[in-house]
Amino acid sequence: METKEQPQRDRTISGQTSAIESDFPFPEISGVAERESWRKEVYRPIYHLHKWWAKRLGSVFRAALIGAASEKDADVMERFYNKTQFPDAVVYDPFMGSGTTVGEAYKLGCTAVGKEINRVAYRVVKTALSQLDRSRIQDFYHKVEEEVKTDLLSLYRSSDGRGKQCDVLYYFWVKHVPCPSCTKEMELFKSYVFAKHAYPKKHPEVHTVCPECKTVFESHYKDEIVECPKCENEFDQNDGPARRTRATCPHCSSDFRIIDAAKSREGPPEHRMYAKLVLRDDGKKEYLPVTEEDRNLYEEAEREWEETDFSLPKVELEEGENTNQVINYGYRYWNQFFNGRQLLGLSKLAKSISNLPKSPERDVLSCLFSGTLEFNNMFASYKGEGTGAVRHMFSHHVLKPERTPLEANIWGTPKSSGAFSQLYDYRVKRFLDYRESPFELSVEYQDGSKSSRKVYGVNLPIKGGADDLSEVESLQKGEVYLSCGDSRSVDLPNESVDYVVTDPPFFDNVHYSELADFFHVWQNLLFEEEGDVTWTTRQKGEVQDANPEDFTRKLSEVFKECHRVLKDDGLLVFSYHHSREEGWTSIAESVLSAGFRFVASQPVKSEMSTEREPSVKPSETPQKESCFKRIISHPTRRSFPTRAFSSFQSPATPRKKSEKRRKKRPQRKKAPTMTFRRKSLSIPMRASGRSHLHQTKERARKRRATTKSVQKTKNTSFPTPPSGCWTGLWISWKNEQGSETSVQFPL
Repeated sequence: METKEQPQRDRTISGQTSAIESDFPFPEISGVAERESWRKEVYRPIYHLHKWWAKRLGSVFRAALIGAASEKDADVMERFYNKTQFPDAVVYDPFMGSGTTVGEAYKLGCTAVGKEINRVAYRVVKTALSQLDRSRIQDFYHKVEEEVKTDLLSLYRSSDGRGKQCDVLYYFWVKHVPCPSCTKEMELFKSYVFAKHAYPKKHPEVHTVCPECKTVFESHYKDEIVECPKCENEFDQNDGPARRTRATCPHCSSDFRIIDAAKSREGPPEHRMYAKLVLRDDGKKEYLPVTEEDRNLYEEAEREWEETDFSLPKVELEEGENTNQVINYGYRYWNQFFNGRQLLGLSKLAKSISNLPKSPERDVLSCLFSGTLEFNNMFASYKGEGTGAVRHMFSHHVLKPERTPLEANIWGTPKSSGAFSQLYDYRVKRFLDYRESPFELSVEYQDGSKSSRKVYGVNLPIKGGADDLSEVESLQKGEVYLSCGDSRSVDLPNESVDYVVTDPPFFDNVHYSELADFFHVWQNLLFEEEGDVTWTTRQKGEVQDANPEDFTRKLSEVFKECHRVLKDDGLLVFSYHHSREEGWTSIAESVLSAGFRFVASQPVKSEMSTEREPSVKPSETPQKESCFKRIISHPTRRSFPTRAFSSFQSPATPRKKSEKRRKKRPQRKKAPTMTFRRKSLSIPMRASGRSHLHQTKERARKRRATTKSVQKTKNTSFPTPPSGCWTGLWISWKNEQGSETSVQFPL
């Protein structure tokens, strides 16, 4: 494939320094990013149509794109809040994920190319950036509503405390297992308090279930020993039999591992329904114990599911880092993540959507349905009132069997959380609004307080039209091209891309494909795609790998392909978030072995609202995987703040302490200089030559992101250094008296 014309970058001469390489305004961008991170789904709804596990902040990537495409003297913040466009720039992201790079590049008028190996992520981004008819989406939604709303609501009808019929918002369940000693069934309550407000000081009432008679009653959140109003049983409401990985049998007092009890029977642990939260006709909510009416309603739904003609494939879980977490508890198939009533309701909803005409508008509702799965399963739990009530199953980014799951009303009521109708209002409508009128956040400081406002008119509207990269002969300016497959090979000609902007995956963290299969099984029923149907998103070409060497090798192959398609003066800009030394080692080796050289490192606020630092602890002895081995860089012109989250950061200015305190903890050394190949790199060091990046586990939890700028160079060979060693590092620094200390590491 050949590009129609060779786009020219904003740089007027090859090799001119860009803004991101010189004086990037990271404090200002971090302020905006922090604000966005608080409500990402509100401030960048286009990337939150569906769940993905590595969603990066749009403001950070917008700034990175502007900084990469602007000359060094440009005011990045001024361009950030003005209608800035780069119509001649081609931007490529080999790890597209939720589509942040592609979406931000499109808003800046760039030609955007994205590639993603996981089909779940690819489907969502393709849907979000397609040409869409809003009125048709609304018509489709109302048609589905007309077909299934009444049936779905009838699955969640009951009686309130006055005996009147009402909607059930949520049913509360608890897992139970047989005691290995006495074989009696025991419920895995961590606490008998099952519902409380997010702000207990203002709303101190909590709702407790009696372990003896199962009565539900109200108590105070500070209470410990309470008395059941029905059976007069006294018990500690905060002390259930299950704690962490173990449990104590209330019948025989034996202590055992919960996982051992779960493995004693075939299949996953069983559940018992014990309480409900209903919505009365006067709009009030009421917590009640379940009745025979509720149990009969569930059994009826379960029988209907067994007799339904809906064909949900029985897909077996494959072993893996994340899936083993539930396989060990007896889960073998993805449909075991739901109870019978949930399977019945979801099948009715999926069938109605699948009967709509195939179109991008139907794909929007398919994504909405898939997102509903996240909140309607037996791994979801109750957060309480005062916030979104349903804690979705991936809140911890793992497959964690929930001991006290929550079953929500699938269609939903005006006061529901995580329901299909509620997600349509909060996700789809916001998503469509943002496409029509995208905005940026402006953070304002006044009288010590911080506020934000939306700035409209600085972006191009997202009209959409994402084409399949493999089906086009040439790239058109300002268009989006997507591809699903292995990023070690991309359908782009040599030197056709101006900027590669991306966020590489972790090598040992969340295994996206293992988790994405939860959605993929259902999505296969709704997205009609050509080719053979596969029931897993796992691919051999996935860069994400628990083995650091394999991860480094595969990541290097992707970066080599990026090197091929980049122009000679092109930039590779990436952010990276990792808390282990091996992660930074792998990223450095991958970039350098692909033929790039580091030219700048900028700290940027990550998507986490809590400040974090990378936990990076280089070895005292030289190793081949040292993340500093072949780095060629220069220090940024700014002093990094105390918690700047670059792996190559300047030392922080010590906080003011008393004289006695300073004697116990000496001030940090001045910035060392690691000299190699005529460029220098600033790294905070200890006198022993060890990095000062990793000090304690507490600091390791305060990780932030780092945006790195990497410039392509044709000369990928490294000169043989003197002294007979293949490579060598000289690390030197000056102490407070001006004396210089040096250490050599032969590698």
